[in-house]
Amino acid sequence: MSTKATIPPGGRRQFILAGLISLIAGLFGGRRATAAPAKTTGDPMTTHMRQGEPPVQPLDTMLLFERGDDNNGRAMTHEVLSLIHQEKGKNSYPWTMYASLETHHETGDACVVCARLHKHGPGWSSGLHSEVFNHHRGVALGVNIEMSNDYTGPAETKAIGLNIQAVGGSAPMEHGIQVHDGGNHFETAIHLAGKGSTGIDLPGNFQVGLNLHNNNIRLGEGACVELDGKGQIRLRYKNNRIEFLNGDRCFAHLDVNAADHLV
Repeated sequence: MSTKATIPPGGRRQFILAGLISLIAGLFGGRRATAAPAKTTGDPMTTHMRQGEPPVQPLDTMLLFERGDDNNGRAMTHEVLSLIHQEKGKNSYPWTMYASLETHHETGDACVVCARLHKHGPGWSSGLHSEVFNHHRGVALGVNIEMSNDYTGPAETKAIGLNIQAVGGSAPMEHGIQVHDGGNHFETAIHLAGKGSTGIDLPGNFQVGLNLHNNNIRLGEGACVELDGKGQIRLRYKNNRIEFLNGDRCFAHLDVNAADHLV
């Protein structure tokens, strides 16, 4: 008599299926063991959380956090939402917060991120604030703006990297853009490294178009100062001469190596 156990056809299928389930469970169980589980604390998050009595705003939002405080104790920050992110990997693209908008609207305004500040006290305030602490080689940017334009239609369109607009109030603001020193300084305050028809365009109406105070204007040899709206009457330094030009024709010059004399 044979002592080998036999498995009926239906039992064989169940046996193989049970083995596959055990194998898959073992594989996924091992993967879960290698990843550190997330630690959660605090109250369960809902779509609307409110602390205090902040002013109600007309927002059609899926997730709303509101906080209204009256803090007069120890000076410290008070956040509504905090995101802490650390990446130690060498091959990674860590993005702490990502916001994406795709819109086809024709009436209204589209905005991926909106920051609105109502300043009622004398304290330092900022609609958007960025701090960068550079500790290694490479590029470190406080704000990076990348633009793309593939519209080729006949209608007028404007693609602007940074738009600053004075929109309200009864008193003028002081500066549209200010670059100043803190604990350090910039070797070059504003650097235009691109190319185009105009580096800085000043079509506005100002009493003084460019106030240099005690700073110099420097041009490379052969570059011109244009004295009319069409760029025909020009002044330049070239080949040891200060030249006055009408178009490409030099109609007067001063030899910088000549003796001093009254013009």
